[in-house]
Amino acid sequence: MKDKQISIFPLGIVVFPGSIQSLQIFEPRYLNMVKRCMAEDEGFVITLLQNNLDNDEIGFAKKGSYVEIVDFNNLPNGLLGITVKCIHKAEIKNICKLDDGLNIGEISPIIEPEVDDQAVLAEHPELLNILSQLMRHPEIEKLSLDINFDSANSVSNHLSGLVPFTGEQKQKLLEAFDASQRLSILDNLITKLTSSKQV
Repeated sequence: MKDKQISIFPLGIVVFPGSIQSLQIFEPRYLNMVKRCMAEDEGFVITLLQNNLDNDEIGFAKKGSYVEIVDFNNLPNGLLGITVKCIHKAEIKNICKLDDGLNIGEISPIIEPEVDDQAVLAEHPELLNILSQLMRHPEIEKLSLDINFDSANSVSNHLSGLVPFTGEQKQKLLEAFDASQRLSILDNLITKLTSSKQV
């Protein structure tokens, strides 16, 4: 796929390939973005808001997630609600800001190297167990996620999205080199998370 100018939506969340996310849209620039995306049948990129320590301005991560709108509705609070599905990781380059404040940039898909799924998953049986337990939670069941428990990518991405890590921790998981590295990071983060709750 060639690089393409795509709208950028900085948020305080990180989304992972295959995941489903509900958003409330209220700023005019993002309402216009949604209208344009739907009219042109294209998606946009969600990326994590970050503080730029060099000049103390709010910036955003240059690696995010390309999502496509799969549903929309008017919410009881009067805002526009949209549901998006994350298609792939993406690198953002050559960013510019439009007159309405919307950022756009050239988007390149990030393709991760393939791994030996069986071997990689065999190293982390406890993570498969955690994901299985999470899938039985009533709120997560409502998401109707399509998780392939034989795919290290599917397991690592969905688990990264479902466990309540910080935005920075999730960004580190998103930027992992491959599923094997992501599962190793998950292992360490979940161990620290469970240890802190036991104290």
